[in-house]
Amino acid sequence: MKALIYDCEIIKAIPPNGNEPLQDGIEYCSGWGDHANMGVSVIGVYSYEQDRYRVFCKDNWADFSSLLMAADIAVGFNNIGFDDKLLKATGILPEYEDTKRYDIMREVMAAAGSASFAGFSLDAICKATLNEGKTGNGAVAPVQWQRGEIGSVVDYCLMDVRLTKRLFDRALAGAPIRDPKTMREIKLRAPT
Repeated sequence: MKALIYDCEIIKAIPPNGNEPLQDGIEYCSGWGDHANMGVSVIGVYSYEQDRYRVFCKDNWADFSSLLMAADIAVGFNNIGFDDKLLKATGILPEYEDTKRYDIMREVMAAAGSASFAGFSLDAICKATLNEGKTGNGAVAPVQWQRGEIGSVVDYCLMDVRLTKRLFDRALAGAPIRDPKTMREIKLRAPT
């Protein structure tokens, strides 16, 4: 199977909720739905066909698009609800068949019988299933990017790709994943 795992990080920060002040010198978009104004800083990828991790930035978006179009299945965590919308709004993602997408978050929610995103973060699912969590927070990545901490953002993005790959490998093998809310073992729909 020519599967591709991918994850995107953004350039502009998401405004904080509540009364927290905006940070001086940091650019913000208007919120999580403002895909067109977020900007893409980095795309992390694992290619099963090439058996390697890759990083894509502005200078090689076309290479990412070509790799994505050649894949049999494009896999992510909330890729349908976030990454794909971001990539389409910024012109990086060409149109491709919906059947080529596999969203780990949506698959876990469906297998758990939940319609709510609450509690189904990559961090929560990985801690419940793999006893390993994320190395950072996606809301911090754009602040780091704007401060020039490029290596930290790339490292964080690739770790998310690695964790998503580990969950996808379990789905491919028919191995259970734990519902982070109940700790019940569930099986995801087999990727096609």
